[in-house]
Amino acid sequence: MRRDMKLALTILTAVVLMGVPMGEAADAVTDLRPVIKQAAEANGVDPVLMEAIIRLESGHATSRAARTKNNLAGIMGRKGQRRYESKEACVHDLGRILGNYRDKGRVTVEQIGRHYCTSSRMWTREVNAQIRLIRSGRYD
Repeated sequence: MRRDMKLALTILTAVVLMGVPMGEAADAVTDLRPVIKQAAEANGVDPVLMEAIIRLESGHATSRAARTKNNLAGIMGRKGQRRYESKEACVHDLGRILGNYRDKGRVTVEQIGRHYCTSSRMWTREVNAQIRLIRSGRYD
């Protein structure tokens, strides 16, 4: 039952997130693009992928973890979601994590999703949807 509830919440979250972000939340992620680009370059990963993960995992920087823990990427630790000193620190940690995945040959969204998220098929679809929206200029 617990797994079904988690899946239902993930689906509900994904449905809500596919809407057009409004106001400050959309700008908060867009404002982080220079940091995302820097972290992506430092770790040899795609900045659009990083932004897509951030938008999905944090509800465009509106999630409770984003607000209270500066965790924009749903990054987990031993005791649940990690807490960061700043949103920028989280972005750099995401870059490091994705760089580690790249070093292990995990370069596609599908390959990354298998290790990053327990509901990887849905996660993969939603990250790819965010990538398309970013590339289309939806958040510019």
